[in-house]
Amino acid sequence: MKILKIAVGTTSEQKMGYVEEALSELGLKAEIVGAEVKSGISEQPLTSEETKKGSANRAKEALKENLKADFSLGIEVGYHLNPNGKYEIFCWASIADREGVVASKESHRFLLPKFYQKILNENKEVHQHLEDYFKTDSDPIVQYIAEMLRGRKPFIKNAVEQVLISYLKREEF
Repeated sequence: MKILKIAVGTTSEQKMGYVEEALSELGLKAEIVGAEVKSGISEQPLTSEETKKGSANRAKEALKENLKADFSLGIEVGYHLNPNGKYEIFCWASIADREGVVASKESHRFLLPKFYQKILNENKEVHQHLEDYFKTDSDPIVQYIAEMLRGRKPFIKNAVEQVLISYLKREEF
C-alpha cells in the first residue's frame, strides 16, 4: 500500500492527532504535515455554509504550502442554528488535490447545552468558556459533554473519516 502524503491546514497537535487516528482506523498509511493557514472566514463560524467554506479554504491553502503532498485536508468546526432556533456544533472537513478536486463532508451535529446556547446568543466566543462548563456540574454525563465540546474529537474524526472515504473511494459512490 502506498504511503500517502497529506498536507493538513492546521498546526494544532490535537487536530493532527485526530487525523492520525482517523487514518489508522481506516487502515491508511500516511505522512501528514501541518501548515499554518488562514480559513478566510470569521473566527467563530455560525452557519454550515461558512464552516464548509473555511474547511475548503484551509485545504486549498495547505496544498499550496506543501508541494509534495498528494492532497490536503482542511478542518473547520462551527455552529449553526437548527430549525428550532437552537445552536448545534459540527465539523466540516475538505480535501483538495492538484487536479482541482475539492471534496467536503460534514460530521454529525450535536445540540449544545443551554450553557452554550446563552453564550452564542450573547455573541460571545465559545472557546473562551470551554473550561467554565466543566464547573457547572460534576455529573459524569455533564463532564463527558464538557470534554467532548472542549476537544471536539467526535466531530472532527467523523468529518475527516467521511471525506477520506468519499475522496479515496469515489468510484464506489
